[in-house]
Amino acid sequence: MRCESCQTNEFEVEEPTGEGQQPFRLCTPCQNRLVNKALRPLEFFNLAAIHGHHYYLGDYFYDDITGVAEQPGIEILDAEKFPFPLLKDIQNNLPLLVDYACVQYFTESKIIEALKQFDKKAILQVIAQKVSYNRAINYKAYEIVARCIGPIAKDWIKNEWANKRSNEVLILAEAIVSCLEFDDAFEMLTKEIESRDEKYLRENLSALFYFEHEKTLGWIEKVIPGVQHMHNNWGILAAASQFSWQRAEKWLASGRLLSLIALDALVYCTINGWKANQALWFKNHPPQLIDRPAANIIAQTVNDYLQKDRVPRTQNAVNAILENLFGS
Repeated sequence: MRCESCQTNEFEVEEPTGEGQQPFRLCTPCQNRLVNKALRPLEFFNLAAIHGHHYYLGDYFYDDITGVAEQPGIEILDAEKFPFPLLKDIQNNLPLLVDYACVQYFTESKIIEALKQFDKKAILQVIAQKVSYNRAINYKAYEIVARCIGPIAKDWIKNEWANKRSNEVLILAEAIVSCLEFDDAFEMLTKEIESRDEKYLRENLSALFYFEHEKTLGWIEKVIPGVQHMHNNWGILAAASQFSWQRAEKWLASGRLLSLIALDALVYCTINGWKANQALWFKNHPPQLIDRPAANIIAQTVNDYLQKDRVPRTQNAVNAILENLFGS
């Protein structure tokens, strides 16, 4: 077996990942470069394509676009002999193009478009082989499946779901929504995230973002009576799920906890543009308030609610909505 890094020398040593995943399989010189954050560009590419953005391969140590080591602990020799692949040179090589997508922290749209030129079954075969070799790359594999393959990967992604770990719901969610029929995907994800304690529920709410559907709002109404601790994740989810003014009025009239979620959702739905402190989801999926009325109607409604629930949290939400509507 060849070293995973240089892919030239024979494999000699294993470097543990410390994450319950497959260890790095390296020659001795590459192990030394790995632990000293001094991989050459192609070596970084080869390892990141297999192991993902492990600590040793993180963006604080390497540029994922060039593979250049940014904090090497030792001198890097002959880096020019191990250049980072250029997209123009590999765009017709499916396995290398999949590797390129896996190496990027945020997969560029041009990479996705390049992958879409290939047969979907061929892409799935490459993906399945990569995950079979090392599950650590699955989060990137599922993203490619969701964005490039879709329903053809249904059986494979269902098998991945059946064998998932407890912390893998979020990374599987986009592929579940892309590959399965809507109702099947919705039942699968909602049943899972409400199957454990409230902490698990809260941590996995964003799996439902990918539906962008008002059915999620009905699900919120069903599960929220059992929630003990309110968090703004609920408002983010509501805003991402075709939140309407009719629903906002209904929730405000119903009282806590739905009223608090409604206020949070209205904060997000009245922001103009994307701000750095918003949920990252909204950068590419700006929330819209369906059937949005005139600003003065929204303002009057939230101010009326404030008279019944005059606590700092409510006051802050109402102030944010008013500022979004009318400026500071």
